[in-house]
Amino acid sequence: MLEKELMMRIKCLQNAMKKHSLDAYIITAEEDIWYFTNVTFKPEERPFFIIISLDCKPVLLVPKLEEAHVHKGILDCDIITYWDYPSPNGSNWFDILHQLLKKFNHTGIENNVKAEVYLKIQAKNLLASHLVADQRQLKSAYELEKIRFSAKQSDMAIEKILQSSYKGAGVVESFSISNAIQKQLIRSQQFDPITTSLTTIVWPAPLSSMPHSIPSITDKLGEGPQVSMAYFRINGYASECERTFFLDKPTKEEQELFHHMLRARDQSLKILKPGVRASDVDCEARNYLAQHGLINNTLHRTGHGIGLSNHEGPFIAEGSDDILQENMIITIEPGIYFDGKGGFRHSDTILITNDGYELLTHAPLDLNSLVIEKMNIQSKLKGSVIRKSLNLNKK
Repeated sequence: MLEKELMMRIKCLQNAMKKHSLDAYIITAEEDIWYFTNVTFKPEERPFFIIISLDCKPVLLVPKLEEAHVHKGILDCDIITYWDYPSPNGSNWFDILHQLLKKFNHTGIENNVKAEVYLKIQAKNLLASHLVADQRQLKSAYELEKIRFSAKQSDMAIEKILQSSYKGAGVVESFSISNAIQKQLIRSQQFDPITTSLTTIVWPAPLSSMPHSIPSITDKLGEGPQVSMAYFRINGYASECERTFFLDKPTKEEQELFHHMLRARDQSLKILKPGVRASDVDCEARNYLAQHGLINNTLHRTGHGIGLSNHEGPFIAEGSDDILQENMIITIEPGIYFDGKGGFRHSDTILITNDGYELLTHAPLDLNSLVIEKMNIQSKLKGSVIRKSLNLNKK
C-alpha cells in the first residue's frame, strides 16, 4: 500500500512538471524527500537529493555513509553516492549532481532549498518553484488515515491535561503527558522516533497572553485562562488541538472574552468549503473581533495548513493567495491576548470536505466543560492532616 502511495505521489509531480515544461525536478528538503521515498535521515552538512524526471526512475543522490541505509527503502529508484562533505574535485555532491543534470534542458528545484546548496547547483534553465508544496496541500486517502490517527492522539492528550489539571499543579506535569502518549505508541508498535515529535504544554495565566513563550517547569497553574496544547507529529503526520480552560469560576470579563474568541472561531468555520479564499476565512474572524474592539488584542493569523509539518500551506491569513480545496487540512485558531491577564484560544485540526468541513479533533469547546474547579492539592493534603488530627483528639 505504501509503495503504491509513493508512486502515485511521483506520478502527480510528473504531471505538474509537464504543465510547467520541466524535464527534471530536484528535491532536497528532508520532509519532501521523505514524502516521496519514506526514507528517514538527518542530513546535517551532507545534503540528500532526489531527482525526478519524466521518463526515468527517480535518482537518489546521497552520502556514501547513507548508501546501505537508503537501499532498505521500498521505492524503486537508482541510488548514486558522493564521497563526503567536503570532498576533492569530482567527488563533491555538486560535481556529481552536475553530471546527472547535463541531459536535461529545463530543470526545476523546490524553492525551500538552502541558499548554500542552491548556489552550487549547475543546470540548464534552473527554475525555483513550489510544485511539491502545492501537491502536499492536497491529502490522499492514505494521508487522511494517518492524520486522523494523529488527531485522535491529540484529543487524548488534551483530555488527559484537562483531567489532571488543578490549582497549584506544576506546568511540568503537562509536559509529562506527551511521555505517556509516546509509551503507548511504542507499546502498540506505532512509533518511528525520527518522524515523531510530541509536545504537550499548558500556558498558565498571565503567561498565556504570550502564545510563543516557553513556560518554566517551576510555573504553577492558578487563576485566569490557561491555554493547553497538544502539538503532535506521529510517524510523519501532524495534528494539533488547543483549549482554553479555567481552574475556578471565570470572572464576568473572562467569560465575555472566552465567548468572543468562540464566536470569532464560529465566523471562520461557517464559510469553510472548497473555493473559498483562505484570506476571507481570516477576515471573518478579524472582522468580528474588530467590531467588538478586540482587533488590537490579536497576535497572529486565524490558521494554517497541517500535513507532514504542523505549519505548512495553505495559510489562513489576510495576505494569503491560497484557495481552499477538498482534502486540504487546516487549523482554525483565532486568539485574543491581554497583557497581565492571559490569552484565549482554541485550535482544531480540520479537513476541508467536498461541501464544507469536518473537525478531526473533538475536545470540549463550551465554557461549562472547560471550567475545572478542583481543590489545590496542597489544600487537600492540609485538610487530610487536619482531619487526622481531629480524629486522634477524639480518641
